[in-house]
This record gives sequence, structure tokens and C-alpha cells, in this order.
Amino acid sequence: MISRKVLVTGASRGIGRAIAVALAQAGYQVVGTSRHPDDIQDRIAGIEYVQLDLLDDRSIQACVQKASPIDILVSNAGGSHIWPAVEAPIEKVKEQFQLNVFGPIKLSQGFLPGMIQRQGGFILIIGSLAGRFSIPFQSSYAASKSALTVFATALRNEVRSRRIKVVTLEPNHIRTAIEPDIIVPPGSGFEEEMAKVIRWREMHVGKGASPDVVAKKVLKILEKKNPKPVYAVGGAGPFLLFLRRFLPDTFLEKQVRKNLDL
Repeated sequence: MISRKVLVTGASRGIGRAIAVALAQAGYQVVGTSRHPDDIQDRIAGIEYVQLDLLDDRSIQACVQKASPIDILVSNAGGSHIWPAVEAPIEKVKEQFQLNVFGPIKLSQGFLPGMIQRQGGFILIIGSLAGRFSIPFQSSYAASKSALTVFATALRNEVRSRRIKVVTLEPNHIRTAIEPDIIVPPGSGFEEEMAKVIRWREMHVGKGASPDVVAKKVLKILEKKNPKPVYAVGGAGPFLLFLRRFLPDTFLEKQVRKNLDL
């Protein structure tokens, strides 16, 4: 059997690296992306690395040209932040959306024509439960992840007749060394509240699931004949995704404030 070719974005570390390792070990032909592939010290044997910067449209186009054709796109790369919404530099907000929404959309647009022509393909988007449970001071991150999930929903129904599967996987707290972009404007009145959010995040990420848990879930999803539109992974993630359908927003927001002591 000919192995399927998969491109994993953000494959140099964290969740992306774990996914790339698991797929390679399972027999997939893996292409992994990194903003600086030449700087990767612990390269994974059998994986082809290509340069990709989601903030640069020319880099996206070059990646598509070099990696095509592919059978599967695992859209994982992205970034997060902690800052007050009222004081957030608008250029940083735009950058967050370019990295988490516009870049992945453009990358999908690059590979979709080939999938449509071949009448088959799989796009797996690594989202976040933060897109459903928005945390204070991570407004742009939560909004960008929510937008990506909604984009995937529309795309799924557009390309279903072309035998292309589109699935979103939303991790809960995952234990990685990737740090958010933290901005506290001089003289901000939110230092105390932000400090609570930072401590809360560090505690939960420190106790979070291994990136390998996400990688194993990715493998299971890719092998499903009829996958569900959305999955969650990590700790109580699947249960929280289930609860989200039934709990009122007022209750959820109250619980968020209680957990963060806000």
C-alpha cells in the first residue's frame, strides 16, 4: 500500500513535533514545516522539512509549491498571547489573526485545488478549547481559534461532495514549552488580574497532558472512515466539549471568573 503524504505545520516542537513523529512511525510520508528548518537540532529521521512562515504570503506559496501534492494537511502552527483587550496593540491583534486564521486559510487554499482534482483529501485543523471557553486576557487568541473552527465547519460542507474530509481537533491544556506573547502596557490597570491568569495558565499547562496524547488522537482521526466534525483531547477536554452544548453562557462565564479569582 502506498503511504499517504501529510504536511504538518509547526513540526519543530511541541504538539506539531509529536504529531510528525507519530505519523512517521505509523508509515505516513511526512513533511514538517518550521519557520527556521535549518536551525532544528533534533531532526526526526525520515521527515522532510520545509520552510513556512504563516505571517508571510510568499512563504506560504513557496511551501505549497514545494510540498505538493499532499493527501493530508495537519494545520497545527499558531501562537497565543496574554494581554488586556482594551490596551492590545492593534497590529499585534492583526498578527494573531494572520498567524492563527488567515495564514492557515491561505495554506488550505493552496492545497485544496489538488485535493479537489484528485477527488480526495483530509484537512485536520488543530484548534483549541479556548475558542469555546474564552479566557480573560486571551481575547484575540480565543477569537482566532473560534474563527478557525467556524471556517472549518463551512469548508467541510463545501468540499464534502469532493470526498475531502475537514475535521477540527481542540486540545485542552497540553504540556509544552511554548510560551504565549505577554504584553502589559506601562501603567496598565490590569496587572493584578493578568498575574492571576498567568499563574492559572502555568499551573494548568504544567499539569496538562503530553503532546503525545494529541498525536495519538490525530492518528485515530485520520484512520476513521467517517470522522466527526469536531473532537477534543487532553484531560477533561472531551467532557467539557460535551458540556458546552448544554450549559448557559452566564453559568460558564461565572465559573471562569470563579476559577481565575476575578
